[in-house]
Amino acid sequence: MKRLFITVMSFLILVIPLTVRAARETENADLPGAPVEIYWDTDGVPHIYADTMEDLLYAQGYVHAKDRFWQMEFWRRIGSGKLAELFGEAVLGIDIYIRTVGFRQIAEQEYAMFDEEIHKFLDAYAAGVNAYILNRKPSRLGLEFRLLKMQGLDLEIEPWTPVNTLTWFKVMTEDAGGNMRKELYTIDIIRTVGIELARDYFPEYDYINKPVIVNDSEISFSGKNQETEGLAALTDEDISLLLSLNTGLVGGFDPYTPMAFGKGEGVGTNAWVLSGELTSTGKPLLANDPHLGIQMPSIWYEVGLHSKTGGGPDGTEPFNLRGYSFAGMPWIILGHNDRIAWGMSFMSADVQDLYIERINPYNPNQYEVNGRWVGMDIRREEIVVKGQDEPYVLLVRSTRHGPIVTDHGSLMSANSFDIVPQKSFPENLELTELSLHWAALQPFEIPKMLLLLSRAQNFEEFREAMTYFSAPNIQMTYADVEGNIGFQAVGLIPVRPRSSGLFPVPGWTDENEWSGFVAFEDMPWVKNPLKGYIIAANNPTVSLNYPHVIDREADHGYRARRILDMIEEGGSDFTVEDMKAMQGDDLCNSAFEILPYLKGVSFEDTAVGAARDRLFEWDGRMDMESPEAALYGYFWASLVEEIFKDQIHETLWNKDKALGARSSLLSCVNNILGDPNNGWWDDVTTLDTIESPEEILARAFEKGYKKGVEELGDNLDRWEWGDIHTATFRNQTFGQSGIKLIEKIFNRGPVAVSGGFHQVNRSDYSVENAFDVYHVSSMRAIYDMSDTSNSLMMHTTGQSGHRGSRHYDDFIEPWRLIEYHPTRWEKDEVKADLERKLVLK
Repeated sequence: MKRLFITVMSFLILVIPLTVRAARETENADLPGAPVEIYWDTDGVPHIYADTMEDLLYAQGYVHAKDRFWQMEFWRRIGSGKLAELFGEAVLGIDIYIRTVGFRQIAEQEYAMFDEEIHKFLDAYAAGVNAYILNRKPSRLGLEFRLLKMQGLDLEIEPWTPVNTLTWFKVMTEDAGGNMRKELYTIDIIRTVGIELARDYFPEYDYINKPVIVNDSEISFSGKNQETEGLAALTDEDISLLLSLNTGLVGGFDPYTPMAFGKGEGVGTNAWVLSGELTSTGKPLLANDPHLGIQMPSIWYEVGLHSKTGGGPDGTEPFNLRGYSFAGMPWIILGHNDRIAWGMSFMSADVQDLYIERINPYNPNQYEVNGRWVGMDIRREEIVVKGQDEPYVLLVRSTRHGPIVTDHGSLMSANSFDIVPQKSFPENLELTELSLHWAALQPFEIPKMLLLLSRAQNFEEFREAMTYFSAPNIQMTYADVEGNIGFQAVGLIPVRPRSSGLFPVPGWTDENEWSGFVAFEDMPWVKNPLKGYIIAANNPTVSLNYPHVIDREADHGYRARRILDMIEEGGSDFTVEDMKAMQGDDLCNSAFEILPYLKGVSFEDTAVGAARDRLFEWDGRMDMESPEAALYGYFWASLVEEIFKDQIHETLWNKDKALGARSSLLSCVNNILGDPNNGWWDDVTTLDTIESPEEILARAFEKGYKKGVEELGDNLDRWEWGDIHTATFRNQTFGQSGIKLIEKIFNRGPVAVSGGFHQVNRSDYSVENAFDVYHVSSMRAIYDMSDTSNSLMMHTTGQSGHRGSRHYDDFIEPWRLIEYHPTRWEKDEVKADLERKLVLK
């Protein structure tokens, strides 16, 4: 304890000077290349001006390292499976998973296959990072490095390489598209409640009342149509197979532990674009706000990139970009150039399959393929673990489908065995493991996609760039200064001739093999739809008439429906201000599906009845100052528990952090409200009684109301949603140390926020953890194609990753109030709001 106290006090002594240090207005750094001018505006956003693309990316790497190097170091350690070296056995499971799937090996293959131009640009970016980090002691790169040293870890900073950049692309692909645990979760839900209730629990999308992105009339295709999707498509043979599988619930292990790379559980996005026919300027407006796990610092880093050359097809024209980047990667991920703007929404494509591999009981390194034993590929990995004298040795076994994921870590107990009664031992023993077949476990050319996208001048060039967007699966929106709007679905999606992809399938024959991927030319796209708008809010890309299953697990459309309603109600003269109001909209449209069923419920306690009656006059908005929003929040949390908790095994319940916030659960509740005989209404703990919906609704509302009284008092007028619905921005490492003093230094919040689960202003919370928000609109952007200088941006925390900077947390307040800052597209606009300048020469 004494040593800890000395460490903390020494740390504080070092923190204080950095907290008050003011930046010089002009700095000069004698570095190779350039000259390059970097202007930081008053929001802490750097605007870089260079002569060439190489110099521009060199400077981008430099400023990324200057403002966010601890985040970059943390991210590259995730991507290479080297977290345990800093944080010990507690994070070993993450390293094991990353080493198993082999992100670094794939990244090395990618770099080797790139052409000379991509090599040149990735090398220039890495050189800029190294120009900053290798000339400074680790303690000058971030307070986190100081704290590590105080804990006895004298870290030597390794040079940044292009492979470090590429591994983070892979991690983001896992964040956006990993669904293998859902296969095991689905099986265990079926085993717990049966196939019929599981079908209710995972309902189908309401294609009648909720929108798809691209209508049938806007897309041409041929081939066999989908007849249905999800659990409703399972055959008796499928059900028999999945119920025979051994998964984590039986073994008592935790197969659902998230990899925790920063996203929280689940990702989402709102993206919509309006044609000039619907705007006051006659030119398109594009809005975008990706939903990711809450963290500190923000996952996004704003930047302006300008060079005299580097643009155009041959790289000789001017190059200008403004948007959101990831620290550690060149160019931008989202934003605009001189001619076009783009946004994105995550597509819920099923691109991961678990295969049951039959293992040779005489040789565990062999598996069966079409009746014969085949040797596995074996790779040896050593993981350095802080506090341990010897490294953790990992032997990664791989089959034709991919790595065995049940050899180590949280999925280890998902390996299995079976006994064949007709045979005698040992022939009657069948050993199995699970291997991961994943579209992303192959080399891609994402940097080339980013370069072509940055240079694109029209929709055709935009689509050409998208041909290199192999993973993750994304719904891309588009607008340009000529007045065009468009959409393109991207990412490799497996074609499964037989298997559904919903759960693990036998891998010892070719029966369940993928036959390839949906061809890019067959992926849905549209340009200038007649309706004049495109809405991509994780809702299904296409209807069931489309011949391929591409986003089976799509969001259930509550946000998409609300955006559509606002567009249809808004007329034909939308402005940037209107788009701001739409992004901040907190109407809970799912509440209007549930509240009518409360009208027939009676309460003995008049105070409870009076509280219920207030909801009938409520406007449905989850405003942070609303008493009724708080009341509804308590009611919904209790309703989820009362309907589901008695029948869902505690192992599954405790591991589903998103329970209560999944849009599919909203649809499930809405569906069973119209089915009073549905088995979910019965409380199975009361053996001699079958409860009615009215009983469960009454019990849930009274329970929620009394919980609110306990926490907020009995004067409902004084309740406020923001008193309980709060966001805390936590540093991903030391912000979760368990030492309150250290956490206070790095973390910010809690702050009251409006919105909730599946409002357009999204801020998901856990029903098990007092409405603590874990999933938010990570940034907001509005692009005005009549004048890009009118565009607006904001992300969650601030530009700097340094706790002592005023830009560490200066975005939190405007972000939560749905405020924005200008993008300062023109150089004169930057100089007018100049905070400091750096010259690399």
